[in-house]
Amino acid sequence: MASRLKVLRVFKALHRTRMELFKEDTRALTAARRKINEEFRKNKNETSEENISQMIKMAAGVEVFLRQDVVQAEHVAEDRIQLRPRESLLLENVPYCDTPRKRSSSNNAPKQSCNDAPITRCE
Repeated sequence: MASRLKVLRVFKALHRTRMELFKEDTRALTAARRKINEEFRKNKNETSEENISQMIKMAAGVEVFLRQDVVQAEHVAEDRIQLRPRESLLLENVPYCDTPRKRSSSNNAPKQSCNDAPITRCE
């Protein structure tokens, strides 16, 4: 009975992630819903606890992959794609620094950061 609850939990988590990931894309929402439901239906008669736990781990891994690594994109022109990253994927905006930092010979000396280096523009 405990494995049934785990299966339902990961099933719900996959669908919640699908709803967040493919927001405003009905085609992708429908395809993902069908695929999730198909895979769970295909294995609904599994009785081996070992196989069930393996499939739960795989489904949980897929959910984590979708949540952390997949970004929604849309073609807006023939040569342009607009990315729609979720808030959870955005990191603090740190400017790129193409001048290497100077390493000091002693561990106690303060390290130079990118903010201390002069800004150079590529043209």
